[in-house]
Amino acid sequence: MIDTRLNLRPAASADRSAVLAMVNAMADHDKMPRLDNDAQQRLLKDAFEKKRFEIVLAEWEGKAVGYAAFFEAYSTFEARPTLFIDDLFVLPEYRGRHLAYELFRYCIQEAQRRDCGRMDWMVLAHNQSAFGFYDHLKAKKLDQWIPFRLTRDDIEKMA
Repeated sequence: MIDTRLNLRPAASADRSAVLAMVNAMADHDKMPRLDNDAQQRLLKDAFEKKRFEIVLAEWEGKAVGYAAFFEAYSTFEARPTLFIDDLFVLPEYRGRHLAYELFRYCIQEAQRRDCGRMDWMVLAHNQSAFGFYDHLKAKKLDQWIPFRLTRDDIEKMA
């Protein structure tokens, strides 16, 4: 049973400052650089105007304290969409209240609603608490898949 102090809902354009606060809090927690002004504006435009990805906010007694950001990809081998979770974060002082679990469950329900063949996400190698969380949920660690990346600079050089 969900605690009545918790509310999960899709973020709306009016939540722009809450979204930026959550993304910056996650950056601080993960010891990553915060988004500069240009990146913040791109993120908000992509979320609320272009709708390239979606955000669900976790509110505790009306205060935004966590979020999940996700988008649809497609698996040709499943012949179904894949729900890719880009971020799942809860402010440290609100952990232990099952908020991350409820955010994750929201994503599971969204994947089911969209008839997805799977859900995918990545976890930073040093994030041991996330590994424990996903292990507890019986999520499968994909040892046979190795992530690769081209940065924006790499793309510009190769284009």
